[in-house]
Amino acid sequence: MSWNLIHRNSEIYTAKFSLLTRLDLPQLKKSDGWSRGFDWSVYLRKNHEYTAYKMQVVGNNSIQGLIAIAIREGYVELDLAEKAPTNRKPMEQFLNAGDVLFAQACLISMENNGDGYVLLKAKTGLMEYYIDHYGMEVVNGKQRLLAIPPVEAKGLIELYYRQGS
Repeated sequence: MSWNLIHRNSEIYTAKFSLLTRLDLPQLKKSDGWSRGFDWSVYLRKNHEYTAYKMQVVGNNSIQGLIAIAIREGYVELDLAEKAPTNRKPMEQFLNAGDVLFAQACLISMENNGDGYVLLKAKTGLMEYYIDHYGMEVVNGKQRLLAIPPVEAKGLIELYYRQGS
């Protein structure tokens, strides 16, 4: 079970998700381009309601992206998602890193009786992008709450997920 990451040179790399650990935190330096204001260490606190996962290319320890999610009844709540600095414009080493982060949240939702539903609060300015790019539905426009519905979730998973790998 693995994900396909599409390199900018069109090569396909195999990626996996695993739990973020304290040993990973030194890789997430603001000076290396990771977002200021995102403190991934909070998700490692005991009894935190969200769990953080890292995405890595198989055989490589570099983190390509991160998500923090909580499994709720009937859906997954995505608290935070961040692509590695190397996967952001203009460099974009892996063109679909963001898609795979969202797809992993959708897969976890499906595996936990959520039918793929993922709820998130969009950052200012990203609502329209999420609606257009992922087919997200507005749950509450004032609060910028969006949901990835099951049809789009399944499509995203089918696009990048390889079973039995």
